[in-house]
Amino acid sequence: MGRRPLNRMELRAAAEAAEALGLNTPPERKPRGESTERRQKPSQATRKKVVWAVCDLGGRTVASFEYTSKVEALAYAAALKAKGKGDHFVRSVKEPMG
Repeated sequence: MGRRPLNRMELRAAAEAAEALGLNTPPERKPRGESTERRQKPSQATRKKVVWAVCDLGGRTVASFEYTSKVEALAYAAALKAKGKGDHFVRSVKEPMG
C-alpha cells in the first residue's frame, strides 16, 4: 500500500552520480541587467483636523466651526433656516492643519 521511505544516503549517492555525469546541473543564471531607478517613497499624508461644517443642500460649506463647538454650528444652521436662507445641515469634515 504505502511507499517505502527513501534513504537519504541513497538519495545523496544518486545525486552525486547524476552530478558526475552532468545530468543534474542547474541552469546558469542570466546576469542582472542595469539597475533601474527606484521609485520615490510617497510623501507622508498631511495631518488633518476634524471640524464641523455647516452646509447647504447642495453640499457646499457655508461656515466651519472647531470640533469642540458643535452646539454653535447647530445654532448657526438653525439661524440660517430661520432667516429663510433654506435648509442647512451640519457634518464633520477633515481639513488640513495649518
